[in-house]
Amino acid sequence: MKKQQIPLKNSLILLLTATIWGIAFVAQSEGGEAVGPLTFNATRNIIGSLVLIPVILLLNKINPQSNSADFTESDRQPMASSGSNPFSRNKTLIAGGIICGICLCLASNFQQFGIQYTSVGKAGFLTACYIIIVPILGLFMKKKCSPFIWVAVVSICFASQTAFPLERETFWS
Repeated sequence: MKKQQIPLKNSLILLLTATIWGIAFVAQSEGGEAVGPLTFNATRNIIGSLVLIPVILLLNKINPQSNSADFTESDRQPMASSGSNPFSRNKTLIAGGIICGICLCLASNFQQFGIQYTSVGKAGFLTACYIIIVPILGLFMKKKCSPFIWVAVVSICFASQTAFPLERETFWS
């Protein structure tokens, strides 16, 4: 079995992502107090959309062949040939995007309301619990994880319990 080599650049990009993600909790807390959770999320998503649309258009001009692909797998429908319009896709892709968008909207709003009623550190800790939840949910989808993942999950559970003991009076108040 070959050992995977992870370039330093990839690790640094992950570190940068985690740093931005952590700093964003402070911005979310301050922004949510200033304008309210729903207004903050709406503004944040509108700004993100306005930044992303030109990027999509630019990438479509740079690499137009990536917008149409013919899949031979039986479980996927071929994507519609998009020509110059990068937004035309098949119905399955659009439906999946809508479902993911609804889930992201709900999760963002719940998180923003949660940050309003607790500290940023506690909200970040609770949000990071996805690291533990994903492998467990994978079991229900018949996905196997390596023993290394399970050692990491158990280690994170013990470390987090040591760092943040769940005392009802202090944690939830």
